[in-house]
Amino acid sequence: MDKDIKKISRIFRRYRWYYRITDFILLFTLFYTISYYFNVVTVFSQYMEFYVIGTITLDKIIVVGLCGLISMVLVILLYIRKPPVDPFGMIESRYGWMIERLQTAWDNRYEDNIVASDLIEQVTNRLKQVNVGSFLNRKHIVTRLLFSLILTASLIGLLTTQTHSDFTPQDIAQIIEKTADNISNSALPNQTSKESGMDEDIYGETSVASLSGESIELLIIPGLGTEVTIRHTEQEDDIQFVASQTYPVDISASAAADESYQAILALSDQDSDLVKEYAILRSKL
Repeated sequence: MDKDIKKISRIFRRYRWYYRITDFILLFTLFYTISYYFNVVTVFSQYMEFYVIGTITLDKIIVVGLCGLISMVLVILLYIRKPPVDPFGMIESRYGWMIERLQTAWDNRYEDNIVASDLIEQVTNRLKQVNVGSFLNRKHIVTRLLFSLILTASLIGLLTTQTHSDFTPQDIAQIIEKTADNISNSALPNQTSKESGMDEDIYGETSVASLSGESIELLIIPGLGTEVTIRHTEQEDDIQFVASQTYPVDISASAAADESYQAILALSDQDSDLVKEYAILRSKL
């Protein structure tokens, strides 16, 4: 039984390596096809471009090495998180009779008694009937090999036609640079007034309206109440203002105003009310 279990364990470990190799081939062909289409080799060719073997240059070797290294690291990270192969658990999951009997026989394989010997003999005979090949996940391998062949055919077509994308790594570097500049600019605080501490641009956009056939400019200050400031947008006439008289004012004008007021007071109540209503209506026009 000891030899049978060790043999099955070796086969299970070999199957695990099959999965790793097919995953590595798929990732490598994927990364190298992408790097060739996007001219990743030009990143290194501007620093080191000399022939090593025939027409193979050092920059191409570096790109191939990077693709292989990245693929290998990803495969290691993928399988290092998976638990090691447990042959006992796999056999017991496929063959119900082996449940508990296989592990018990393995733990007591060095016992010398009738019960242990009989159990070991039964388990050993059943192990010879185990089809180890049925544990191989052929779908996993075939799927990855199929995608690898498709990528390889695409890569051969790109190599034959010398097809590359116009989008080079230099363009990617420029986009990253612009994005970083935009982020840094947007992160800066708005400049404020040194005196008041408020934003310099506290006014909203100017709107032009028409009132009584005359163009006016409405300026609304956001966040500072509902007051409206009106400014004329048309050219103003050259108006000369005359300074008003200083005190004392014209005595005759003052006397005329007093006479009008006295005349209104002399009217009857009905006439006085009529004059007041007229004055109110005039003030509303």
